[in-house]
Amino acid sequence: MPIQPERPVWWKIIIGTVLILVEVKNHAFPSANLLKANNPAEQFGMYLAMAVIIGLGCWLVYSGIKPVLRKTG
Repeated sequence: MPIQPERPVWWKIIIGTVLILVEVKNHAFPSANLLKANNPAEQFGMYLAMAVIIGLGCWLVYSGIKPVLRKTG
């Protein structure tokens, strides 16, 4: 029986890409209405949250396109 590659999970790819693009846009072109850090600890927390969201987006995109093989039959 042949092994067929599993199809990509499109919702993971789309959600992950949107998370990444929104965070990069917010970092490159900050809006006047976004929260501003009052001290270095808040700034570190905001950067850490940004890194976690981008990491989550990368993981979603990767898990949506990785070649997972399954046996048929």
